[in-house]
Amino acid sequence: MRIRAHNREFLDSINDNLGTALGFKKRTGQFLSRQPAIIVFVPLKINPKWIPESQLIPEKLEGPDGLWCMLDVVQGGEAESEKEVPEAANELVEKLRGWDDQVWCGSQVSHWVNEAIGKYSVGTLGAFARKRSDGTLGFLTNQHVGIEPGKKLFHPVPWGTHLGTTEKVIEFVEDQEWYGPWVDEPNAFVRVDCAFVRLASTFNQADINPQMMGVGQLGPVKNISLDDMSIIGQRVLRVGRTTGLRRGTIVAFGYEYIDEMDECFYTDLLIVGDDGVPFSTRGDSGSLIVLDTPQLNPVGLLWGGLQEKLRTGYSQEKWTYGIALSRVMDALEIDLISTL
Repeated sequence: MRIRAHNREFLDSINDNLGTALGFKKRTGQFLSRQPAIIVFVPLKINPKWIPESQLIPEKLEGPDGLWCMLDVVQGGEAESEKEVPEAANELVEKLRGWDDQVWCGSQVSHWVNEAIGKYSVGTLGAFARKRSDGTLGFLTNQHVGIEPGKKLFHPVPWGTHLGTTEKVIEFVEDQEWYGPWVDEPNAFVRVDCAFVRLASTFNQADINPQMMGVGQLGPVKNISLDDMSIIGQRVLRVGRTTGLRRGTIVAFGYEYIDEMDECFYTDLLIVGDDGVPFSTRGDSGSLIVLDTPQLNPVGLLWGGLQEKLRTGYSQEKWTYGIALSRVMDALEIDLISTL
């Protein structure tokens, strides 16, 4: 991350750069190496033979204090129009959307957008949690699901049961606050997008199931260290109200892009779904990202994907974005619970 920040001007000058991330070097026709690299995503990757010398990029980048790492170019997705991902239609998602007699990790939550005209929005309950200060019981989801303090959330629809009231939200954090003082770019923010929703006093706690529906009891949260690249390449899964259970792979960390307003944004996890199937779509926001192992360690909170707009005229296809869960918990001052 220090090397990337040191070379910001150069990286931004690369034609059609869709963003950069931290990962491992990949050589044509070979498996992913274990050689750390800064990855530059472009809409089209071609043989260097056909590129003018002035546009070629070096194999290595140097940073401060004698640091250096490899540089890799990877073809990302370019989409001019967004393709709809259909909702799943199976027993699991029917239960997530309100057909079960309990509320689980992965269940549907909703809020009124405009009650007068019957407009509402849906999202996903990530996990149940307690405040560290006083043990208040509630749940974790996205800011754009919980909206703002005082917002009422319901299960499964706004004319259903009052599930909780949003107590704390965080949408953006300055980069140096999230990653440390050595990553401090002007007008740069981390998309955190998280919310803690206090459980309604009228809601019967016997109707809560803190397991992830269709998966099982969650293990301890796994911390993602900035000094350790072991999270890259890990298999993960998630459960959300729109597409149910999906599996994928964490392909990069610290994804950075510049939006149409020339502001810099980061997100921790970049995930690609199995077999070209998107890892998430609308309504899956707020899902917990869990290591696909018997331990089921939560590692992240999903906040977006499906062709997010990154730069003017470009958007990425079939990518999902998440934020490191341990940092989210510290920011909201909560702890996940696996049993009541």
